[in-house]
Amino acid sequence: MRPYRELWAWLGRLLLTLFAFLAAIAIAYFVKEPRYSLFGNPWMPVAGVCFVAAFTCFFAAARNWPLPPWVRPGFPDIKVEISGTGTTDTEREASTGLDAPAHLRSFNARFTSTETGQDASLTVLLYVRLTPGSWGRAGEALCPPPGWALPPSLSLSPMSMPFALSPGEAISGQLVYEVPRYYLDKIANPLDARLEIADQLSGRTVNIPAAIGHYDRAVMTPAAGGAELLGPEDAEEAVHRDAGQAQP
Repeated sequence: MRPYRELWAWLGRLLLTLFAFLAAIAIAYFVKEPRYSLFGNPWMPVAGVCFVAAFTCFFAAARNWPLPPWVRPGFPDIKVEISGTGTTDTEREASTGLDAPAHLRSFNARFTSTETGQDASLTVLLYVRLTPGSWGRAGEALCPPPGWALPPSLSLSPMSMPFALSPGEAISGQLVYEVPRYYLDKIANPLDARLEIADQLSGRTVNIPAAIGHYDRAVMTPAAGGAELLGPEDAEEAVHRDAGQAQP
């Protein structure tokens, strides 16, 4: 059992014992006094409240709620190791039935939970920075996991998402993403990319660089989620700069 589950279960047992004690008092009065109402006396309603509260505590233990339940847990304490990266050009079947070129980026990654009492359900997305002004106010492009079957010849086996990570557990695999064709000529040079890690259980999201390295909770930066948008002044500056470069 996790620490929260143990505490919820202890509260549930305490309230269940209190329910039995109060119900016994109510039944004793009911048996002793002929005109004593079993459900109309003050003992039985309180016993009923204790029973409902005990059921809620056991349910909270099963769902591993935080305590107090209105406090949101932080992002789980995990470590991420990226040991390799790669790019692959291949083809996939388009909606027209014809083969279309596809550009893939992959990462060999290992996720390790150093938590003692918090599970994680993680989704990892890739964002690449765009040349300012090349796609309106969009500063980044989302590169989703491929929604199509990868050819076996690529030797790529993407991790399914979200993936569960229990305390003390480690998971290794490949993160594979498709860079949309309409972004390929708009990606900033040199490449600047990040991996956005979202935990479905805590509702927290963090960023790490999409590069080889070791990353722990101390270097992960909080993220609002989604692609970055340029401010109006940044987009306007980029348009003026491109117009100046276009002049002879």
